[in-house]
Amino acid sequence: MDALALHWVSADDPRMAEANDLRHAVLYAPFGVPRTADWGDADESVRLLVVSREGRVVGFASLVLEGSGSARVRQVSVAFDVQGTGVGRALMREVEAEARRRGLTRLWLEARTTAERFYHRLGYVTVSGVHPSGRTGVPHVTMELPLA
Repeated sequence: MDALALHWVSADDPRMAEANDLRHAVLYAPFGVPRTADWGDADESVRLLVVSREGRVVGFASLVLEGSGSARVRQVSVAFDVQGTGVGRALMREVEAEARRRGLTRLWLEARTTAERFYHRLGYVTVSGVHPSGRTGVPHVTMELPLA
């Protein structure tokens, strides 16, 4: 596998155009949800992680700092053609490392039920029943990872 480059970037970083294409293609387009122009990335509580391989953005996640030692992981996206190759694991491990660097004690996320096993393998615990996502209606569960 070629080396991955993981970068925490700002909302105006040129790589974000490709990251926006990726997250729409992976998270919304398959369900007929139109593309949005505002991802909420410019909010001061949001941290953006872009993963690239050979100059191509192949992964993305956002970390939303909430205070009280907690943060939400959102919009985890891995390009379809590299899923299952370690990109998602590398992405999530860097998110967790950043949370620890910031002294956070808990991460949480809303995961598609089809991704629940992936997050379980990373140590996340399901803490809710199944519920539909707001934009897609796809079944999700709430999961969390204690960091302390």
